[in-house]
Amino acid sequence: MGETETTVLSDLEELLFRQVHPSFVRDGRVGSQAFRPTAKDEKKLSVARSSKTSAVAAFELHTQCNKLASSGTWAVTFGECQAFGLPVSEDAVTEGPCPDPAHAIIDFAGLSNSKAEAQGARLARHANDRRRLHPPEEKTAGS
Repeated sequence: MGETETTVLSDLEELLFRQVHPSFVRDGRVGSQAFRPTAKDEKKLSVARSSKTSAVAAFELHTQCNKLASSGTWAVTFGECQAFGLPVSEDAVTEGPCPDPAHAIIDFAGLSNSKAEAQGARLARHANDRRRLHPPEEKTAGS
């Protein structure tokens, strides 16, 4: 991750794009583990700010430049994170082969594992309600 800046987000409607590993998707819905950090993440969940990138560009950076797997881009809002007591701050990546000026983190520091799991489930519900933003969901007959 980049150097964490002190800039805190302010637009409650700003989308925070999350790339979701294929193992965290079942029947087109993301599981709670997609919206909580793993042990290696130091209690920080990587997202990308919609004010600085698009769902498509975030997906392409993740899969093409970083060469990481993703089933697609889902999103929560800054306001949803705030409502759940999860601070969000900019964490622009300026060094390396894949700079990401839109990178931000949702901070789970101070939460027990069970509380982090519960907050991840709440965020996943909002993301699932919003549906996958990229790639577009395929239309099925009758929809």
